[in-house]
Amino acid sequence: MAARASFLLRHLGPALAAVALLLVLESTGIDTAISNGFYDPAAGGFPLRYNSFLEVFGHQWTKQLVIVAACCVIAMCLLSFALPHLRPQRRLLLFLSLALTLAPLAVVLLKAGSVRHCPWSLQEYGGFAQHLSLFDAAPPGLPPGHCFPSGHASTGFCLLAFYFAGLALGSRRLALAGLWGSLAAGMLLGMARVAQGAHFLSHTLWSALVCWLVILALYVAIMGPPKGAPMSNA
Repeated sequence: MAARASFLLRHLGPALAAVALLLVLESTGIDTAISNGFYDPAAGGFPLRYNSFLEVFGHQWTKQLVIVAACCVIAMCLLSFALPHLRPQRRLLLFLSLALTLAPLAVVLLKAGSVRHCPWSLQEYGGFAQHLSLFDAAPPGLPPGHCFPSGHASTGFCLLAFYFAGLALGSRRLALAGLWGSLAAGMLLGMARVAQGAHFLSHTLWSALVCWLVILALYVAIMGPPKGAPMSNA
């Protein structure tokens, strides 16, 4: 129990700091300032909204690539019941299978219940909707926007599961690659959508937080905290 509590505290600490930062971000104009840089007032829109590279490679292909990777992990988990050499990693494969699916799903469900609209639909960017903060209720007659947090960014942030896989395997290299690689992927994918006017920066950061918390909960429930043995460089 002490090891579990210590592990949770170490990994919940950054999450709590992120919550505080995001709440502060809600009260500043940073979101708007960043999105303003991608908005063209003369054209009345976001020039990169229909950019073919961002739409095809940055939006569609990357999502399909992560879906394929998740399907491969799920297939390996199922094959572990038939192939003896996969059996020792069945629990880890189960964790990865659930993390790669449930973390993005949690973001999608939050989006489904969100009243906030995408920047391209807001009045200050030529749209029709009022700019709502995190705790604002939608005014009467305004349909929900379903645009918070960033679903596309979760495609990259769900790869945080491989950080925890590195912990389980005692591999520092895999853990660091999973941590920094997933954060980079999520931010790149999220910022691509910011450039298109689909999201604010805070939408991307909230997506990272949701993915982290879901994956952490799954890891503790399925794998438990790592043993005390130090991680190797493998």
